[in-house]
Amino acid sequence: MNFNNILEELASGNADKFEQSAPRRDMLKGLGTKLAMAAVPFAAAGLFANKSYGQSKETIVNILNYLLKLERISRKLYAEAMLVENLVPAEYKTHFEQMAAHTQAHISALNQLISELGGTAANIADDKIDLSGNRGFGGGPFTGALVNTKDLLILLQVLTDGGERIYKGQTFQVLSDKITLGTLMKIQTVKARHATFVRFLRKDLIKESIKPWITGTNSDTTKTAAQRAYAGEGNTIQLNIDVVGINGYDITADAATQAFDEPLNMTDGNNILNRFLDLT
Repeated sequence: MNFNNILEELASGNADKFEQSAPRRDMLKGLGTKLAMAAVPFAAAGLFANKSYGQSKETIVNILNYLLKLERISRKLYAEAMLVENLVPAEYKTHFEQMAAHTQAHISALNQLISELGGTAANIADDKIDLSGNRGFGGGPFTGALVNTKDLLILLQVLTDGGERIYKGQTFQVLSDKITLGTLMKIQTVKARHATFVRFLRKDLIKESIKPWITGTNSDTTKTAAQRAYAGEGNTIQLNIDVVGINGYDITADAATQAFDEPLNMTDGNNILNRFLDLT
């Protein structure tokens, strides 16, 4: 596979699947189909058209501010990583720049939605973001992310694997708001593609044995601090149906967990994100 083009392929998708929380494994089958879905922000002028009000504006703004935490942490990581000489291999620098641009576009889209809802976007200063994962004190378990490529990719994997699950968890909370729902689902697909790309990079650059998708609750790293992003991924029950051995097919528990990314609720998502923030 030509890894110089993989991110562009992963950022493409089937338009029909944007109305679903499509499993990452399924998305990989459609890499040849082109759609510039990553080019948010979205037009929000008709935010209140054709929607019911199952959630209050305040509830939705709270959700959007929660998601902004993920995006701002990710933005700082991309920015800082690209300032460190040779940390991002030269052949992949443009891909990192593209992922950084996607992240900034997500921030713009979330800010725009908050504004249209009459809310206020919570600001997080860069100096309040601790990329080491030690809540503002530095020296945390991800300190190496700005020192060597191996640790950078592990942290990126945590933020993209976990980030995709964080977005998926919130799509179920905004079902009555069609504009917000559509925006979150589109961003979720970008996160899934970023996560797959980061996993390919770990295999290509670090020569690690790793699949493009999550198996069970395996973080595919010995770094225990990464594990929170994978809690609950061992679920094999979908729509109250056990996928293992479904209809007599030889489907193992590993295969059943690989086929679906499980949503993270806000409490569990904050347990991942808040370790990267100085909340004092």
